[in-house]
Amino acid sequence: MIRPSSLSLLRVVQPCWPTSCPLVVAAWRQKQSLLRMVSAATAADSVGAPPGIGRKRSLAEASAPPQPKLRLTYLDVKGIAEPVRLALFIGGLPFEDRRVGYEQLAELRRRGQLPCGQLPILEIDGEAFAQSMALLRWAGRRAGLYPDELQLRCDMVEEALADVRRVLWPQWYGVILGRHPRTSEKLVPLTEGQKGEVQAALNDAVLPARFEQLENLLMASGGPYFCGEQLTTCDLSFYVMACGILDGSYCEGVNPGVLDSCPKLLALRGHIAEHPKVREWD
Repeated sequence: MIRPSSLSLLRVVQPCWPTSCPLVVAAWRQKQSLLRMVSAATAADSVGAPPGIGRKRSLAEASAPPQPKLRLTYLDVKGIAEPVRLALFIGGLPFEDRRVGYEQLAELRRRGQLPCGQLPILEIDGEAFAQSMALLRWAGRRAGLYPDELQLRCDMVEEALADVRRVLWPQWYGVILGRHPRTSEKLVPLTEGQKGEVQAALNDAVLPARFEQLENLLMASGGPYFCGEQLTTCDLSFYVMACGILDGSYCEGVNPGVLDSCPKLLALRGHIAEHPKVREWD
């Protein structure tokens, strides 16, 4: 093999070589190949990249799978789809943000286009997937917001937030069992007296206790996020919930004061609000 240090010698003696000699011809061709490699590395260096990085990047780009076509469908509210929207946007994953009304939702359900009978759905290259937490984990993994080493801690926080959403169902819909999975009809309505009892219990006992548990989880992580120094999907889920509770849009009748005893949670909400991509999206 001809070493790079031999290139200057090759340039000097090449004109005197007899081209009829097979060994000389082979050496000349090897020298030309080596010169091309050095030239490519120099070109990469000239734009501030390490030697060979241009070739490595082009190979990586050539072998990377094509970006799937994404369409996220939900109502024209933040709700349970907003963390998915944020994860996709923060991760730089292009998607169509399709927002529909209740009539369109009913039509999608009638046509059988909702795998679980409800929104949101995420279409990936035309195939529809449902369940907001499954969609958030998928988007988070693609966006680098749901790494394997933080999965357990992230899921723990997500399940705690799911407990909060679960107890809000009677307050949201004024019913005990939510909605019929086929017709969306409200099931087992609460009486007016029961509605008052539910609201009082949520504001006075249930929600303050749940958020204090989340405050303790945040403190244990060392912050500023639930999983330490890295932003993850559970932070986005909390951010959407906290913003809605504080401005009154998340659930009618829930007092923003349920977060008063959680200064670190409030600081987390403010910290995420200042994230450049979150600010751009909001």
